[in-house]
Amino acid sequence: MYKCKEIIELTSKGMDSSLPWATRMEMKLHFLMCKTCSQYAKQLQFMNKALGALEGHSHVHSENCQLSESAKQRIAKKMQQAKETVK
Repeated sequence: MYKCKEIIELTSKGMDSSLPWATRMEMKLHFLMCKTCSQYAKQLQFMNKALGALEGHSHVHSENCQLSESAKQRIAKKMQQAKETVK
């Protein structure tokens, strides 16, 4: 069975490519037992959908979609906290 750190990596990888059936089933089982990983996966899916929706708007230009340094630091801090929670 996968550990939380592996599940996080697989969740991200699964958004970019198709995972084997057995891996997807093990992940679903892990999500049933681990609410932290389940919540992480839901948040990652939400962000992916939100960013995908932004790409579809013609009035949004890439030069207007840049994060400030403080926003980047806040996001990095939250991601680090999430990783520490999973350990």
